[in-house]
Amino acid sequence: GRCVYTLAQATGDLTSPFAAMADVLSSADLTIGSLDGTISDVNPPGRCAEDHRNLLGPTSMLPGLVRAGYDVITTATNHARDCGLERGCIYESLLDTHANLLATGIQPVGTGENLEGALAPAYFDIKGVRLAFIGLSGIDASLWAGPDTPGTGPLDQKIYTSAVEAAAAESDVTIVLPHWGQEYKNELSWLQITHADALATAGADLIVGNHPHRVQAIETLPTGAVVAYALGNFVFDQQWSDGSMFTIQGIVLKVVLRGSEIVEVTPIPIQIYDNFQPRPAPP
Repeated sequence: GRCVYTLAQATGDLTSPFAAMADVLSSADLTIGSLDGTISDVNPPGRCAEDHRNLLGPTSMLPGLVRAGYDVITTATNHARDCGLERGCIYESLLDTHANLLATGIQPVGTGENLEGALAPAYFDIKGVRLAFIGLSGIDASLWAGPDTPGTGPLDQKIYTSAVEAAAAESDVTIVLPHWGQEYKNELSWLQITHADALATAGADLIVGNHPHRVQAIETLPTGAVVAYALGNFVFDQQWSDGSMFTIQGIVLKVVLRGSEIVEVTPIPIQIYDNFQPRPAPP
């Protein structure tokens, strides 16, 4: 949405935001992302302006995600109910996004028609290894799913522990995708650190977060779980960059498994050009 949609329109190719990274992304056995917004035609998308914080994109942008080869996308973010230029929708854009991703063959995690759906793992069997994915959001508890209401998977230890334990019991590798931390900060928050430990204790093997709009630390916990606290921006329109470039930089995280063991974790640096298109970063 926002400037990404406007600038992609100007190129005449709505998949252009992903053009420079599509080959890298689609070459993986599984390609995973985080959608910090909604994809729905319930309303027109927001205008290209930094002060417009409603991050809905139209369904015409979905082919870009397909071109990039995404298999799993977490939709558990603080923008999971964004409705575009007009207001008045409650859950429509959230439920539309879930359905629209599924229709393209991309598995959404982290949102659902109720709490059970929002916490439901997505399972993949790749080369004899079974992987489970769960999406959680610690930003804006008012968006959390309830027993009978749509929303995001809560980053609440009392709620997610049993879901992560159950996923770990049914898989060889459990990956949790949390939306957490403080925007524009490279320092980790106390909640990120404590939730990372709790998720690993519950059975998470790989934890990859976002929300801060900048790259944060990567570490291996005592359990052996790997945590990448935030990968930074990717397809995003924050060229203002605060004078330090951090909002137009990010990483793609390449993770290699041998069986259920994580044997390689490599950050691939990217830089965002023209306020909408990530490319491999220059040396």
